[in-house]
Amino acid sequence: MSALVLMFPGQSSRYPGMFEKLVELHRPNAELLRWASELLGRDLAAHYAVDAGEQAFERNVDVQVGVFLANHMYLRALEAMGVHAGRSLGLSLGEWNHLVHIGALSFEDALRAVEVRGRCYDEGPRGWMAAVQPIAEDELREVVERASSFGVVEIVNLNSPRQQVIAGERAAVEAAIELVEDEHYAQTHIIDRNVPMHSSLFEPVGERFATYLRGLCFAAPKRPYLPNRIGRPLASPTQADFVELLSSHVCAPVRWRASIEHIAVACPEAVFVEVGPKAVLSNLMHRKWLSNRKLHTDSSEDTAEHFAGVVAELLLHAGAPEPESPLVREPDHNRQELSACTAR
Repeated sequence: MSALVLMFPGQSSRYPGMFEKLVELHRPNAELLRWASELLGRDLAAHYAVDAGEQAFERNVDVQVGVFLANHMYLRALEAMGVHAGRSLGLSLGEWNHLVHIGALSFEDALRAVEVRGRCYDEGPRGWMAAVQPIAEDELREVVERASSFGVVEIVNLNSPRQQVIAGERAAVEAAIELVEDEHYAQTHIIDRNVPMHSSLFEPVGERFATYLRGLCFAAPKRPYLPNRIGRPLASPTQADFVELLSSHVCAPVRWRASIEHIAVACPEAVFVEVGPKAVLSNLMHRKWLSNRKLHTDSSEDTAEHFAGVVAELLLHAGAPEPESPLVREPDHNRQELSACTAR
């Protein structure tokens, strides 16, 4: 049987009405949405209602909470159908879903942390982000070095052999875009005009978030931990490791390509499953890069029919499923908190 690897997407994977679709797909998601509303003290169903449109995502905190919840709902729908995976990873924000999946954090703690993370982002410095493709990393580094004369601009996501993301001050990002388009004939797409995520501009944001992280109680993971910061699994992470990696993650590059390639080498027959809205991560994994089977849970057409087909295929690859976990988990009294944990 092939190993299943779950991929949790980041902030770009969102659209109005995604929660209505998720509740129709898996009815217990309505209870999960109510529970999340109680945890955060606000009506999330009303906030993300389809008629709210893109206004529901005006603040970064609402983007992060919304995508984290949607990813988790797709995970719960898969698990309810008997699909379980021994490995996972997440891009940027998706790493918080990864932390829940591997057992390092409870859903409740991760949800609250994501909300704090989003508020820190909203209070951080302004800047731009842009995706660039196709262009090699060394070529883009030369462009970024030249554009740096206009201000801070850095490569912040190493997504695939073809796609990278840059971020920084607006003037410098615009200069880099002009150089890329004029000299390398590459395509560019503005991802964000407010938040320069994963750039050195966000160092104060990382420091502020670290203060909150020190109060979280992380547990010893039950599955491999693969942080974006280093692009490879970290064995036996400590409380200090989690705090350092997740705070510096805010202002350091996402090594997605390295993470995916590490898994592909370790598990040549791995089947990658994108668990969340859209198919951003699946589309990155072009066959010229990786020949592994790639699936995604969402669809712009008949989501229920598409999801059922994905589940049927995954069950063929998964072998005997693990025992199904409940939608709302009871406290895990066997959860081994790391020794340096500071009780809140």
